[in-house]
Amino acid sequence: MFRIALKGILGRKARLVLTSLAVIIGTAFLAGTSVFSATLNATFNNLFTDVFKNVDAYVRSSQVIEGEFGVQERQRIPAALVEDVLAVPGVKAAAGDIQAFARIVGADGKPLGTDGQGPPTFGGVFTESFVSLWKVVDGRAPKGPNEAVVDEASFQKGKLTIGKPVKIIGQAGSREFTLVGVTSYGDVRSPGGATFALFDLPTASEFLAKPGFVDDILVAGDGSLSDAALSQRITDALTKKIAADSSATAKIETLTGAEITKETQDQIGSALSFFGILLSVFSFIALGVGSFVIYNVFSISAAQRERENALLRAIGASKKQVTRAMLIESLVVGIFGSAVGLVGGIGLSKGLSALLRALSIDIPSSGLVVKTNTIVETLVVGTLVTISSAWLPARRAGKVPPLAAMRSTAVEVIATGRKRTIIGFSVMGVGAAVVAAVVAGASTSLLGLGILLVFIGTIVLGPVIVRPVSLFLGRPAARFRGITGSMARQNSARNPKRTARTASPVLIGVALVTAVTALAASIKGQINDVFTQQLKGNYVVSTNNRGFGGLSPSLATDIAALPEVEAASGIGQIIGKVDGKGQFLTSVSPDTVSSVWNFGLINVDMSALTADSIFISRKKSESKMLPVGSSVTVVLPDATTHRLKVAGLYEQNEFGDYLVSKALSANTTIASFDVGVYIKTNSDVSATKARAALQKAVDKYGQGTLLDKQEYIDKNSGNVNQLLGLIYGLLFLSIIISIVGIIITLLLSVFERQRELGLLRAVGMTRSQVRTTVRWESIITSLLGAALGITLGIGLGWVIVFALRDQGLTTFSLPVGSAVVIVILSFFVGVLAAVYPAWRATKVDILSALNTN
Repeated sequence: MFRIALKGILGRKARLVLTSLAVIIGTAFLAGTSVFSATLNATFNNLFTDVFKNVDAYVRSSQVIEGEFGVQERQRIPAALVEDVLAVPGVKAAAGDIQAFARIVGADGKPLGTDGQGPPTFGGVFTESFVSLWKVVDGRAPKGPNEAVVDEASFQKGKLTIGKPVKIIGQAGSREFTLVGVTSYGDVRSPGGATFALFDLPTASEFLAKPGFVDDILVAGDGSLSDAALSQRITDALTKKIAADSSATAKIETLTGAEITKETQDQIGSALSFFGILLSVFSFIALGVGSFVIYNVFSISAAQRERENALLRAIGASKKQVTRAMLIESLVVGIFGSAVGLVGGIGLSKGLSALLRALSIDIPSSGLVVKTNTIVETLVVGTLVTISSAWLPARRAGKVPPLAAMRSTAVEVIATGRKRTIIGFSVMGVGAAVVAAVVAGASTSLLGLGILLVFIGTIVLGPVIVRPVSLFLGRPAARFRGITGSMARQNSARNPKRTARTASPVLIGVALVTAVTALAASIKGQINDVFTQQLKGNYVVSTNNRGFGGLSPSLATDIAALPEVEAASGIGQIIGKVDGKGQFLTSVSPDTVSSVWNFGLINVDMSALTADSIFISRKKSESKMLPVGSSVTVVLPDATTHRLKVAGLYEQNEFGDYLVSKALSANTTIASFDVGVYIKTNSDVSATKARAALQKAVDKYGQGTLLDKQEYIDKNSGNVNQLLGLIYGLLFLSIIISIVGIIITLLLSVFERQRELGLLRAVGMTRSQVRTTVRWESIITSLLGAALGITLGIGLGWVIVFALRDQGLTTFSLPVGSAVVIVILSFFVGVLAAVYPAWRATKVDILSALNTN
């Protein structure tokens, strides 16, 4: 039976290749993810091992607050501790270091890097110490408050010139420095694509942080102690020093060179891991959707070889042997597809590396790393998915009775059965009940389970639904294309199981896209309504930076001083621990913010917000049981603890659930930036004049985008499109697999109907009519998946929106435009998928087809 299976595979090479395509796409993403991640890890491990080769100890504060979305801020330590470290026996060299936000402005006046998206924009310290992480590649080191150096990548991209002024933006504002040199980070122009502006220590401390403070101290030993012993000695000395100072709040820890190297390697790997996560999602979706194609192909193959399998049974083959023969075929398909996918994944990894370089994310040159577990994982996952998809068709093939060999033809059983109907409606009913429970107030965590069950029920019911829907969708073809359209309509409804399986990938992709599109449209509508009510000003200086950097508070002060401006107020975010949990706190200037933004204060005036009080959103107040008059404990990144009184509640929490005064963080070492400056111009100033004055101020600053009220609302609504971009990418992937599935199904259908096609050609049907029939059959199948997917997606979209009503999402928007685009796209998918099968159908030899038994 093994030899019979192999001969069957070798005799149908085209089917082997086409069936393997679904496996190849999924395993290529899977292998590419693994190779790319392993290569990045190895590359940056080598880079940071080299960069930190002279660092034996790393002194920093142990006080760190981790906020939402992985953002964290660590307490800064006094720069004076550098001298104390140098005094420790065993220390050869020590230098203070800062890692803070800074934005370099290019020669064309445009800031380098992306605004809050992609690699960060850093400011730091350049030192000629033995422990320096940077080296000068051109020019010299910066000295004094007016000089700076930049990384090599930023120097080239910004078209900067040594000896000329360069504008740099930091926490203290926007300034011009004289560019005196270009640096590199080890052998890399800029690690991970980030931009770096570097200064001497006093300048960096004043411009980027707070005078007299640094983020960490780099230490080199004299070789008399191990790294661990040196680190412990430094910790003991500094702890004793700080304990003797009653006013000191710093909490010190000292890492070894190996520990900080490993931590930095992990951080850069995490920063670039989004590529791996995205590819992993794509690979598993591709394998999941491809399983429908594999199942469909083996089901059709088993039906077409029913007579062949019956003959094997008649001459003594057992049910298990026939089943085993088909599983051997699936094993070969899985191994072949996974092997090709592995090679494709290696190529995909090289392409991703090139993409990162094109996006200015500089990666050191290094060979690809293909681990043994990558090869094993790819082959095993691809093979198991293929065998699992072929299991049921193989079992059915083994159950064929020997008497079936006496039949003149062998086709797939097309009856849908009452059992399928009962199971499908039952599963869908349970899913609908779970969804209804969520809508009625049950936990939203059950929503995913309910949606999954609805999907499963829909797929199980597919063959039951297909015939009436296909006949309905095929009416235009029958009316306008005559006999060819009528035949295509009947052919699509002839075998409901096959048509349903072929349309399932389209259905799943379209349903997901429609549901998310409906959610996005609803969010956009909600944003438009809410921001129209809340924004009282008429202009905004906006930035996408959240959590790291942003706009200097000095920008709001400068804009407020313009004669064209009635009021201007910056709204910022700081990190703090609220009752033990890291949170973003929205910081405002109470005396000006009410003029430009409406938080929906409840029976309280903004003047009640002071350095000793806090406002909380009504929803958070209710969930945490923090009424007006209660108190919360807030710990800031500088290790100071504040007991704040809840002085008021507010309704609109688009900026967050906690509102504090900027006075709380004034004169501290913590990072303080604005996420936007909100402006109200004088009523007697024309819009043209006001905008020109504001734009001049923004251009002088060098960062931020000036938007009027409607532009700002549109921008926030447009942020939802990033989610849609990912979903559309998943749809594109499912479309590719769907096209492959439709092509294979039509090819096998053409082979199955050779006698029918030959007879039609014999009675006068032209080749053009044959092509038209096959083409419209493909279009109807594609439109079937789209129609069912859109219907299911709209329903799911409404459920999701309704389930999120407690989160403030109250309006459902029907994505009419997107639905129309999906239908049109599905039409063309059907046309494209039918090209090759239609051509093959016209090549059927009439006499040979008529002689087919």
